[in-house]
Amino acid sequence: MSIAQQCKFYGHFITVEKALAIRDAASANERNSLNFECITCGKPVRPHHAGDRCAAHFVHLTRNPECKYIDPPSFL
Repeated sequence: MSIAQQCKFYGHFITVEKALAIRDAASANERNSLNFECITCGKPVRPHHAGDRCAAHFVHLTRNPECKYIDPPSFL
């Protein structure tokens, strides 16, 4: 199992840190239209800040068990 550290943003590969900066700089209204996509399956993802037990990463908006980038368990 691995977590995604990059995504596709309007055709460009960007890091989770760049995605977090873009999201944090966007207004609340603009955040809904940001188009972050998984680099493997192309499904929508959202960036998450690092926590106590997990590095910054992307999570699918709708879980996709067929993607190689599995979302971390919710207890992490």
